[in-house]
Amino acid sequence: MKKIFFALLLITTISQAQYRIRYDKLFMEAGIGLAMPLSNVSPSGENRPIAIVHGQGALRYMFDENVGIIGSLSYDQFSHGNQKSDQKLAGLELCYNLGNAIELSRNTGGQFGLLVHGGAELGVMSSKYNNRDNIAALVIGARPYIAINEKVSFFADLTYKSTLQQSMYYNGDLAGRELSGSQLGLTFGFMVALGQNRFHADSAY
Repeated sequence: MKKIFFALLLITTISQAQYRIRYDKLFMEAGIGLAMPLSNVSPSGENRPIAIVHGQGALRYMFDENVGIIGSLSYDQFSHGNQKSDQKLAGLELCYNLGNAIELSRNTGGQFGLLVHGGAELGVMSSKYNNRDNIAALVIGARPYIAINEKVSFFADLTYKSTLQQSMYYNGDLAGRELSGSQLGLTFGFMVALGQNRFHADSAY
């Protein structure tokens, strides 16, 4: 009897372990929103431009239920009156499922969650009257989300960017020197789990 009991226990344990690893780990993400410079807006520091044309797309891969990596592309057009500048960035970030750590997903049945992310971005800024300017930035952000169904979630993302290399103001004027600035972005979008499994990493708590 003891042998049968332990055999059943072993089978159950193995089955549960196999079940837990059967979830999708790859996500496609896309969103739109706005961005606002917090510094380096113009030579005079006045007439703050806002990027109402803001879009981004990304692929996220979760190594497990908690830690993953994000590769992203984003575009912003900062404008104020006739002055404009375009910003194109490619980023690589680490992602952590904070919702699992605070048991938000578990307590809400997987309906709500919270991701935090941080990393670096490289890209260019350009304007109508000036050449391209290479830029680099460190980024950190938080992304609460709500599950629409088993595959799709709606998110709102708030990201802070600190520019390490930049020689163009956000209104498009050249500074003639290196600047260190910052900006804040707000994005609304959708995350879609890619794969054939019923569950995905964000809900496999």
